[in-house]
Amino acid sequence: GVRRHAPTLARLRVPPPAFAMGYAGYAPGHKVVELTVLQQLLKLIKSDKSLETLEKLTRNTAQAPAEEKFRKVRLTNEKIAAVITDVPGAKEAMVEMGWVEEGEFLVLPPGRSVTMREVRDIDDARAALKKLEDEAFKRRIAARNAQKNPDKARLLAEMAADRAERAARDPVTRGSVAVPRGVGTMQTASGAGCSGTSGG
Repeated sequence: GVRRHAPTLARLRVPPPAFAMGYAGYAPGHKVVELTVLQQLLKLIKSDKSLETLEKLTRNTAQAPAEEKFRKVRLTNEKIAAVITDVPGAKEAMVEMGWVEEGEFLVLPPGRSVTMREVRDIDDARAALKKLEDEAFKRRIAARNAQKNPDKARLLAEMAADRAERAARDPVTRGSVAVPRGVGTMQTASGAGCSGTSGG
């Protein structure tokens, strides 16, 4: 049967996968990468510990698909509840990968497997989350420093405005033009009087 994703995504306030859109400034034919439902769910998770646990569970299952202990997760376990059950998007991401809820467990049914592709998606989500956290940290530091030195903050704001103004100007639309030099013949070393001997 066809799997329906809309109820899960709607409940988590995630828009359904968008159709590719073009963006100004990209070369013609540039393809916009669409996020899969799994990638959208992983993007909702704002806890590195949750993403780390998802990555470990998925990697273990992908590397040892016949190992039963990796195919069953108890949702009522205190540690699992803290990083999977209680985190928006985490359990839904596992269900999207094929896990099925059976009572207090999430089980990966026989015949269903996860691959390293899902592991890479989780790793990408972790990297994106780290980047967001780093940017937020830098903004907090900059705000704190701005409070200490208002003149520096004013200068930095002016510099940022200047950069934005330069970027907003029309791009250079005229490329370089070849300018002919000389008569078009090639000069060789012997023609220039250099015989190649050291004259010693």
